[in-house]
Amino acid sequence: MFVNQYMAFSKGLVGAGLLLALVCICVSGCAVSPKNDTEQMSEVVLDETTGEPILVLIPDPYLLSNTEVSADVSAKFQQGIALIEAQKWSQAQIHFEQLTQQVPTFSGPWVNLGLSLWRQDLYEPAEHAFEQAILKNDKNGDAYNLYAVMMREQGDFKKAEALYKQAIAVWPHNVISHRNLGVLYDMYMGRFDEAYYHFEQCAKIMATPDKKLRGWMVDIKRRQAKMAKKQKQSGATAPAESTEQGAANESSNAI
Repeated sequence: MFVNQYMAFSKGLVGAGLLLALVCICVSGCAVSPKNDTEQMSEVVLDETTGEPILVLIPDPYLLSNTEVSADVSAKFQQGIALIEAQKWSQAQIHFEQLTQQVPTFSGPWVNLGLSLWRQDLYEPAEHAFEQAILKNDKNGDAYNLYAVMMREQGDFKKAEALYKQAIAVWPHNVISHRNLGVLYDMYMGRFDEAYYHFEQCAKIMATPDKKLRGWMVDIKRRQAKMAKKQKQSGATAPAESTEQGAANESSNAI
């Protein structure tokens, strides 16, 4: 039951990332070193009525880097979207290969080329395409997220983790990255404190409460309590708290 819920949600996340990749065409801007998570997440204001702090969402820097595109490029991009939506992967591959040649500095076509290659199990060329998307615009969260999902599917959890962390470093309020990283930690890496932290960041950022997410958080606490009880009964020492980036003492995020 636990695994099935995650698998269903994982598919939804891929869809969400794909949707964003399809609708965004961005040109790479000047390289800007993002602040660390703690600095960016500290941007809060006080509620005028209650005096309580309110999280101020940081705009997606990728969307802010959008630029005008020609009617011809826009039309071709929409044609590529139609091919992907129809799951005509080989045709989409050819289409986006041509588009990356026409507008080589744009990040979006490279993301969709990577997706088209990935769906044909052409992993090495897909990796190259995703890396090119990040090179063209290192603020493109869709590139990090889709690349990470592909690496997770191949069992490279460390690479997936690194990509999600990069996405969060670029935009600390990237809910998809936080949520996917939480799933990776909980379901695949057994790092429950960090999983809980990233789910918690999602809950803080989301405008509408997510019952499924809250259920996962409750489940983590329940399993941790159960493990602690077993350890106490057996006399085993509880493992030390993780000091990895993303542990409960570091930042704040959402989807």
